[in-house]
Amino acid sequence: MDSEEDVDEKRLSEVVSDILNWQGFYMEFVEVYRSGCLLSEKISLDLIRLTVIKCGSSVAEGSELQGSDIDSMNVYPGIIAVHSSCASEFDSRVQILTLELDNCLPGYTRLLVKKLNPKCVFMPELQSMIKKEGNRHFLSSEEFLKNNKNFCMKIFKSPRGDVRFNSHGPCTTCLVYNLKGISKQVEHDIAYGIECLSWPVAATEWIYRPRLMGWPSQEIIKIIASFTVQVMPVGDPKSHISSMQWRFAFSEAERELVWDFSDFQFQCYVLLKSIFKIKLKPFSPNEISVYQIKMLLFWISEEYGVKIFTKENLLHCVEICFERYKDQILNCVLPHYILRDRNLLAGKLEIQTQQQIANEIDKILEDIFLTIIECQHILLPPSSNMLNLYKGSKGTFLCHVIGPLTLNLMQCPKILKLKTFYDSLKVCSNMIYIPKNFEKLTVFVEGIDSEKNCYNKFFPYMLNTAKMFGFIQLGLMYYEERFDNKTPEEKDSLFHKANLAFNNGMDLDEFSGKLYLVTFLLFDGKIDAALSILFPILQNTKLFVYSGYCSTEDTQVLQFFNNEILYFDYFEDIGEVSNCYDMIFQKILYILFQSLLNMNFSCYSVQMSGMIAVIIQWFMHIT
Repeated sequence: MDSEEDVDEKRLSEVVSDILNWQGFYMEFVEVYRSGCLLSEKISLDLIRLTVIKCGSSVAEGSELQGSDIDSMNVYPGIIAVHSSCASEFDSRVQILTLELDNCLPGYTRLLVKKLNPKCVFMPELQSMIKKEGNRHFLSSEEFLKNNKNFCMKIFKSPRGDVRFNSHGPCTTCLVYNLKGISKQVEHDIAYGIECLSWPVAATEWIYRPRLMGWPSQEIIKIIASFTVQVMPVGDPKSHISSMQWRFAFSEAERELVWDFSDFQFQCYVLLKSIFKIKLKPFSPNEISVYQIKMLLFWISEEYGVKIFTKENLLHCVEICFERYKDQILNCVLPHYILRDRNLLAGKLEIQTQQQIANEIDKILEDIFLTIIECQHILLPPSSNMLNLYKGSKGTFLCHVIGPLTLNLMQCPKILKLKTFYDSLKVCSNMIYIPKNFEKLTVFVEGIDSEKNCYNKFFPYMLNTAKMFGFIQLGLMYYEERFDNKTPEEKDSLFHKANLAFNNGMDLDEFSGKLYLVTFLLFDGKIDAALSILFPILQNTKLFVYSGYCSTEDTQVLQFFNNEILYFDYFEDIGEVSNCYDMIFQKILYILFQSLLNMNFSCYSVQMSGMIAVIIQWFMHIT
């Protein structure tokens, strides 16, 4: 029979798990991140022809803590890296580089120039990045990174705040601050990679090695094996040819492994990151990293299997991971999970620093729960608020936390719905400034219904929102096209196409989709048709969450009823709620919008015309 202390430790573990669950650290919540991430990438690829891999805690994993940045990798178009033995035929427009592993530690390579296309739009830039060695030419990672930092400085400007740039490893870091309406700084880490035709030979061991405990499953291994690998512009800092070296990156594979976690694997990962950032990283900020913690957890999961990660065993799993990390620090050996020949700690730490970190891990392991309490401030609310109830007694903490925690856990389905609303809006924002290409956008929105197998990884609500917003973007494109020296007949044809597109997209949400159509009709002087849509909205809507960027509160639930705006508490028992987004117009339509607000509605009531202006103005957001 368990002692009272054992029972308390298990109960503490369960309570910590529930607190993390309330904040959204569970896999159903992570699935929203996953859906938004994959759908945004598909929009970039289908509509802009850019391969963008979203990664990291705040956009892909869902393991966001205080200070988390926004990570993405842009894969350079028209360039590919191949093995020296590759005999494949390629499009003549493709720049081909050969992976040269000589004089490189595991995980690194050089890129030998094999074939360049002199007509490539990137040719002038590429030419400046190529360095000669004897009779061979290599692409410089240092010059590549410098070029991309300059490129980011040109395009990554915020009209709402200030931007500061610096380089960090293979990334260009863009720190946006003084944001209007947002007090916190927003940090974007943007990496530019080059796609490899196939995995490095040394990494294929990961695909075929035996896994006695069943994680990851053969199904996930097969999926990951189909992903591409990139090389990133960063070399081994201790190498004399570091500026010419590139590092292999497995971003898609690593995030797929995180997406395959169980709830308690994921919660263990969040706790490991929290403690690591507060307790350990200060000892050597540039040599130890959260990335190492992720690799550590992958290894533990493979060796122990998923079954060890349970709710009552959560804190013990954190202890197991830190005990392993201590051994790795003392021996300076932590193999990369996929490319195991690459040692993530090789030559990184002085003996004194190793011992300091090991001693700190011993302190962490003396009482893992108290360590979590000491690191609670790095967790975002509400987890940090709930852990703050601890005042020195674990028993008293359990007594005080159970009641409110039970009630708060009942809010999880509503919080999940809010997350879906907000991330659907983020997906839509990726379509605002796509190039004007009617054919591509039409294929994209119509393909959502016809290519169901392609879209089975996405949340249906998010997918439908993207489709509706795609139709609205088509309407905006058709309408803007009318201003480019068109004949009356052409203008009439474009009007009908725009009208059809806006009608197809009007079910975007509770009513902002209809307001796009209304605005379009008013621009064209069709006031009666516009007001026939507006009047029913003013008279009655469902209760809806306003999940727009202009919202003054985190969660606003409203209802239009008899020309009044009613407000409700989202977490009260108010039944099913709908959703409403901001209206987002390009610049040309904003100019037209100003004239709309000055239109004469004298034939209608003053109250009604004022409400029309208020509604459209309220839900419009200029980006």
